[in-house]
Amino acid sequence: MKRIAIIPARSGSKGLKNKNIIDVCGKPLMAYTIEAACKSNLFDRIIVSTDSIEYGRLAQKYGAEVMYRGEKISNDKATTFMVIEDLLSRINCKINYFVLLQPTSPLRTEKHIQEAVDLFERQMDKYDFLVSVKEAEHGSVLVKPIKEDGSLKYFDTDFSNYRRQDYKEYSPNGAIFIGKPDQYLQKKHFFGEKSLAYIMNEFDSIDIDDELDYEFACLCMRKRLLGEKL
Repeated sequence: MKRIAIIPARSGSKGLKNKNIIDVCGKPLMAYTIEAACKSNLFDRIIVSTDSIEYGRLAQKYGAEVMYRGEKISNDKATTFMVIEDLLSRINCKINYFVLLQPTSPLRTEKHIQEAVDLFERQMDKYDFLVSVKEAEHGSVLVKPIKEDGSLKYFDTDFSNYRRQDYKEYSPNGAIFIGKPDQYLQKKHFFGEKSLAYIMNEFDSIDIDDELDYEFACLCMRKRLLGEKL
């Protein structure tokens, strides 16, 4: 199998300044993802897609190669599809599939990557994609929009009788996405009946989007590092 890891790391962030390189327990955030990809020993190439020379130097320091993005896919309106499409058009090699690893999931380890890849490869004849998920915090019956006038019209349910369903519900956690190149370029996303779920626990699924996520991730990372030392 020929496989590559793609790590998107655009500079700047509206929610958390320079999020992808913010310090997490002594390392820039994206270092955890690069190191996990390297330690998995699975990839022919580990490529960071970035618009920043500073980010590029950090990526190389931790063991990745770098592809610099053009201006059109370097702003906050650029989609994941646009970034992957650009990178796949430039790699100049035939691959069986790619693994997208977002740097905002620092608690995803090489073991998770290995398990997800193994799960996908055992069922590649049936599936074109894999997405990591976690058990949803709330059942879908509890998650509704609020009407424009501020009313709870869409929550017209007797919640005094609510109990969790007999089945579990899940949500994507953003840590691991796998796709076959041709199928992804045609579909432009990773979801649907040809997509396989890889289930992760809540601790390992932490995804940093804002300041609160960041503080929580640092706390969890300190707990993990302390456990490793003990």
